[in-house]
Amino acid sequence: MHRRQKGMLAAALVGLGLTTANADSMRCGSYLVNTGDSQSRVLELCGEPQQAWQDGFIEETVRRNEGYYDPSTTPRPYPNAPGGYEREVRRVIPVYKWTYSLGRGTFLQILVFHSDTLVGIINGPRQ
Repeated sequence: MHRRQKGMLAAALVGLGLTTANADSMRCGSYLVNTGDSQSRVLELCGEPQQAWQDGFIEETVRRNEGYYDPSTTPRPYPNAPGGYEREVRRVIPVYKWTYSLGRGTFLQILVFHSDTLVGIINGPRQ
């Protein structure tokens, strides 16, 4: 690859990194809100958001063995038969988004919650 092409590729990669700015934390005054925090903790530290809305649902399917035995280690007379006490749990998780404007010249912060848990902080447009 030529030197110019390498430079253009590096500039493009840097540009892509700047446009997808996700954060793991947000500062509210002298406090820090992190992913994994609850809605009540965010409200306590940052106050009421400028906007709050429900942004759909996520359906989650979890298969788990209830701990009686590992079906893969137990010999089964019928190999295609379903294993022991494994069960499938499906749940619907509401997705909430809250926005905070931290002042003029800063990015709008969009907080994404799955149910009660903060899972992401996205930088919005500059205010």
